[in-house]
Amino acid sequence: MFLFTSDYRTGIPEIDKEHEYLFQLLNNAIRSLNKEQAAIQDLAADLIGDLKNYALNHFAHEEAYMKKINDPELPRQKREHAAFTQKMNDFTIDDSLKVRDVEELLQYIVRWLFSHILASDMMIGKIQTDPFTFTAKYMTNIASIDEEHKTLFGIVRQANDLIHAEYLHDKYDEIMKILEELKDYTNKHFQHEEEYMESIQYPKLDAQKRAHTAFIEKLVDINIHELDDIDNNQQQYLEELIDYLLSWLSEHILKADCLIPEWEKEQKQNG
Repeated sequence: MFLFTSDYRTGIPEIDKEHEYLFQLLNNAIRSLNKEQAAIQDLAADLIGDLKNYALNHFAHEEAYMKKINDPELPRQKREHAAFTQKMNDFTIDDSLKVRDVEELLQYIVRWLFSHILASDMMIGKIQTDPFTFTAKYMTNIASIDEEHKTLFGIVRQANDLIHAEYLHDKYDEIMKILEELKDYTNKHFQHEEEYMESIQYPKLDAQKRAHTAFIEKLVDINIHELDDIDNNQQQYLEELIDYLLSWLSEHILKADCLIPEWEKEQKQNG
């Protein structure tokens, strides 16, 4: 069973409601598959059809909401939705279909949904007006974590400066260097942060790990799958990337990392 817990809530009621129903559809599909009451072809047609149709409706609602609020992440969301839709459309139901084929597709849907919610949907409506300043509101008062957060803001600022480098026409190499630096430093930071949470037996460590994994996967996908797009339209690519990186970083610090010292304080008061 896949539970729709609080760490998957975006704070947008209509989107959260549809996400929760997608979780229900996935659980129903897995239960039905385990029962094997019908021919796998008929069962797959019903299960996959329901999931795909509801997902498409959800994507349309989500994109309409983002368009309404002029969310700059909309183009990236559309690409991710299109990739998921293509994967579903490519799934063939014929006489050669096996139970294992359906299980693998359901596993893909689960991984994609978890990652997409944590790494992309959490960013809807969260773009900041002054995103490059590491201000007091981001402080956890855990010195090592705050210092690394500050460095992450600095790396993203470098990328923003690159966007506006007036006389640097071909930015491909510089883009790749920044992406690589960001990925490496983020990996290191997440490892340090998780080690700290483990050392204090922080109860939300698993939720943090899921969010970290989703973000790293996003960075890896950018680095591997979008290289051609970078070279063709560097300016638009970097602008969208900057919006996403800063939004995710600030939201994760405020809504997840800043809860760590609050929990520590409560433990000391109760202890």
